[in-house]
Amino acid sequence: MNRRPSLLLALPLSFFVAFLLAAMPLPQTLAYWRPEFVTMVLIFWVLNVPDRVGVWTAFIMGIALDVLLATPFGVHPLTLATLAYLARLSWRRVAVYSLLQTSGLVFALVLIGLMIKRLLLGIVATSPVSMLFWLPAFTSALVWPTVMVFLRRFTRR
Repeated sequence: MNRRPSLLLALPLSFFVAFLLAAMPLPQTLAYWRPEFVTMVLIFWVLNVPDRVGVWTAFIMGIALDVLLATPFGVHPLTLATLAYLARLSWRRVAVYSLLQTSGLVFALVLIGLMIKRLLLGIVATSPVSMLFWLPAFTSALVWPTVMVFLRRFTRR
């Protein structure tokens, strides 16, 4: 079986589904618990296909996410590009990580992304004052095994 068609289909389709999940309306009490789906999909592809997905892909996805979520321009591109760079630095070590260790890496990367986002929103707009702003890092680490198992089927040789 040729690997290219499934990968060429899986990349845009996985980002499309992540964007749909990011834009899905939720009640305010559940919105704080929403995992960072676009960030998780980006991290997965950077770790598994680093020759195809990198900082520039993250930057473009960030622009699309800014438009989709109507956030100040540049917040998500800078955040996602930084996270893609950090994930790219550790892609060789991740091959030997357990599922728990990769969940910890995702927790750390999403937490860094939330810090960058909060800093940028504090500079250009109003920063959220609630401590619930940090919950997506926790839920992303919990949802990561499901995302990884689902997307890993497209990276098998």
